Amino acid sequence: MKSNFENRGDLSAEGVKQEIISGKGKPSLDSVVQRIHKDTREDVREYFNGRGINNDSIDKFMLGIHNFDGKDRYVIPVFNKRGKVAYAKLHRMPTDDSAEWLAESMGEENPIPKYTMYPENAKLILVGEDQLVKSNSSSVLICRSELDRIIAIQEGVKMPVVTGGGIVELLEDSWIDQLKNMRDIFICMGKDGVTEDHVEDLAQRLADRIPTASVYLITLPFGRDTEADLTDYFVEKRGSAEDLFSKYAEFYCGAKPIDKSQFKEMTVEDIASVLNSTIKYDYLSKTVTFLAMILAYTESDQLNVMFNADSSTGKTYICTEVGKLFPPQDVKVFGKTTPTAFYYSKTLGRTDEKTGQPYVDLERLILIFTEQPDTKLQENLRSVLSHDAKRTPFALTNKSKNGRNAADEGYILGFPSAFFCSANMRIDEQEQTRCLILSPESTREKLMASINTSIAKNSNKDAYNAELEKDQARRQLMERILYIKGLNVGNIDISDSEYLKKAFMKDRKAVLPKTQREISHFVSLVKAMALVNAPFRMVDGKIVATNKDVDEAVKLWKPLSMCMSYGVSPHLFNFYKTVILPVYYEKVNKHGSNKVKGVTIKEIIDEVFRQTGSLPNTENLRKQYMPALEAAALISCDKDEDDKRQKLIIPLVLLDRDLEKKA
Repeated sequence: MKSNFENRGDLSAEGVKQEIISGKGKPSLDSVVQRIHKDTREDVREYFNGRGINNDSIDKFMLGIHNFDGKDRYVIPVFNKRGKVAYAKLHRMPTDDSAEWLAESMGEENPIPKYTMYPENAKLILVGEDQLVKSNSSSVLICRSELDRIIAIQEGVKMPVVTGGGIVELLEDSWIDQLKNMRDIFICMGKDGVTEDHVEDLAQRLADRIPTASVYLITLPFGRDTEADLTDYFVEKRGSAEDLFSKYAEFYCGAKPIDKSQFKEMTVEDIASVLNSTIKYDYLSKTVTFLAMILAYTESDQLNVMFNADSSTGKTYICTEVGKLFPPQDVKVFGKTTPTAFYYSKTLGRTDEKTGQPYVDLERLILIFTEQPDTKLQENLRSVLSHDAKRTPFALTNKSKNGRNAADEGYILGFPSAFFCSANMRIDEQEQTRCLILSPESTREKLMASINTSIAKNSNKDAYNAELEKDQARRQLMERILYIKGLNVGNIDISDSEYLKKAFMKDRKAVLPKTQREISHFVSLVKAMALVNAPFRMVDGKIVATNKDVDEAVKLWKPLSMCMSYGVSPHLFNFYKTVILPVYYEKVNKHGSNKVKGVTIKEIIDEVFRQTGSLPNTENLRKQYMPALEAAALISCDKDEDDKRQKLIIPLVLLDRDLEKKA
């Protein structure tokens, strides 16, 4: 049969051999695919266009047509998790369903197959696994073929789309395991060579292997006797992606689907109550942490949090424990990490399909740094934390193969909700303004409750986890998170900006440059409350924050606002209020304000011992606490005129007016 397309190179074993002999070397799979796609002429594009695939999709998926061993085949590259070509699928052309083709096939033990692979010994993979690793979606669509997959993505299906390449009954367990983090799995096979038994068997296998997933079957709107598939739905029926899931998908098996009618409006107290099952006390810290994490599922309203307090106070515990409520694939936990390690992280690193540039994908993720990251990394992330641009370029210097310095240029994509845990009280001003600063409580009641929780957890972990599993409020909150994630929220609007402004400016005495950052933090808290109550805040398909959400945000902002205005953590601010000021006022009441200039470190140490029964770390007091308080203009440190060997700590902000009057 004469070829309809010009042969632009030979992919046969003999052809490859000749390239090697000629000195060109064995071509890589990527170069082979690029060569075939580059040679795609207008008549080839017209062929794909006729099957409903537009030119953008032809280029995006690098499609082409090639004459292989005398037969025209359309070529579909299959990419692995790293975005490299794993193999090319060579599919026979519909024009080969002819007498000549059939004659060659009939009577042979191994009839000419519908498709072959290049190379022939390629190990099959789940088609679309490259999209899976890039996506943070909790839903996935399984379709029949590669062309169905391309059409679905082209026509607006936002969730990852995967396929076994027509091998429904042979979908491997290892492929299914790649879907283990999915909450909703949709199957749409059509009827072209696929039986209902095949589809139902696959659905049951998915439910058995991923018990947390809900499995849905999509029945396309065609007659029972037709062999229509997903391509026919989009091309012939002009069906929409939205209708595909809302009209034609039905729950079949697996975990019960999320019922949003179970959700009720929540207040900050409701959120804190649910979190209380694993985090005792710490009302402010755990609630703000939850709201900051839920904002990861927005386009650009994410909130950054800096946990700042002494060691062993529970900074990391709050972050990681709240993080357990969220899908594991969305929460990335880092210990001590350098800029280079972060940029080359296997869990975050990607390769841009169009430019080949490396990039770090942070979209809709929760990053938890359990140790204070390298200061250089924090500096590099400032633009990302400020939401300056959706793509933040970076350049790393590395050694090339010849030993010379070479720059790797890439970019960071999107904005995460970032959490930093640090015992260093001296927070750089640049980080102060970009983050909400939180601290765990350190009261005796909180510490005793934490001890009791730790004993319960470690005495019998199975019983402890079983008790958590039975916690209906906790389960519903986790389902609410999955529901919110599935909304793919863009931006959240504010219904009454004047009301918000008045709430923020109430009792505010000064407006400083840092106030611009503070208002953005406050607005994020308002939007977070609207997001939590998304089922009740939908207006024309968008989430709109109401005055209720403003009032709820005020409950959290009010105790934080003074700390934020001074740029210190609640832990340090509380130390100033409960230790330094009482010592100062006691001296003033005893000796008179004219005779008291300030207090000494020793007097502060004695007060800590009186309150807690233990001595503080003197080194930390001198090198961490006092410099941080001085930088915040809460104290000044002068030499004691009576004893030149020591300094006097002089309070500059007298917060307790009653004590001040007594003085």
